[in-house]
Amino acid sequence: PRGYAPLRVEGGSVAGFALEVSSVEVRSLQRTIRTFGVVTFDETRTSHVHPKVRGTLESVSANFVGKMVKQGEHLAEIYSPAVYAAQLELVAVLKQGRGSGDPLVESVRRRLQLWDVPTSQIERIVQNQKAARTFTLLAPRSGTVLARQALNGMYVAPETELVVVSDLSVVWVLIDLYEGDLPLVRAGTAVKLTIEGVPKVREGQVAFLPPSIDESTRTLKARVVLANEEGNLRPGAFVQATLVVDLGTSLVVPAQAVIRAGTRNLVFVVSGEHVEPREVQLGASTR
Repeated sequence: PRGYAPLRVEGGSVAGFALEVSSVEVRSLQRTIRTFGVVTFDETRTSHVHPKVRGTLESVSANFVGKMVKQGEHLAEIYSPAVYAAQLELVAVLKQGRGSGDPLVESVRRRLQLWDVPTSQIERIVQNQKAARTFTLLAPRSGTVLARQALNGMYVAPETELVVVSDLSVVWVLIDLYEGDLPLVRAGTAVKLTIEGVPKVREGQVAFLPPSIDESTRTLKARVVLANEEGNLRPGAFVQATLVVDLGTSLVVPAQAVIRAGTRNLVFVVSGEHVEPREVQLGASTR
């Protein structure tokens, strides 16, 4: 290029200057990204349980974090004046001779269902024509109790989170990716994960890259989904992650051979006793 003239070494060779010379080669390139992450629960397999009415908790069965529950299992009994009044209303209209299919009966039944009164309990009220003091709150899914606020005698309202139940047979690993690495990573990129407390290195793939970056850390939380049949992947566990990214095939020069001069990048081409500067355009770095 204009402005760069070759140098001629008089009276000797380039080797006499103790210069290290490397060949320009065509290679298949890979970039290794090492980062950190954390195990967390699968949000799509997690339920936050709230009551639909105001009332008082009685006979709480989900009484410790870590308890396994099955879908439809008893979580707690709730005394709610609103639910009790609706049951009395249902009993009254039934005693008037109205039966299933009557608009008034179906209206009260629907109201009880929307408050999460179990269908089996509603059917007992219809059959016995007797209101129950409390109704049973059932587990919406099978899983492990991850968080619990429910206590016997506690007053609750719709904004009260009673328990969090998650199916831990599948977990997420959220790994930090810096902005500079994002162009190299996509859904399907292979990941090796070393998880604290788990002797075996787990392998997975990036399943999802969220659309936004955390402004405080300048990182993005990439998601890896792992099966957890043995139950030894615990939410909160620290993770070391390694991603090996294929950069394709390209001409390669050592990083130390490049002289960065402002907006230009230069290398020196050695031919016999001539050393000629050449301006180059850099691609991806494997460092």
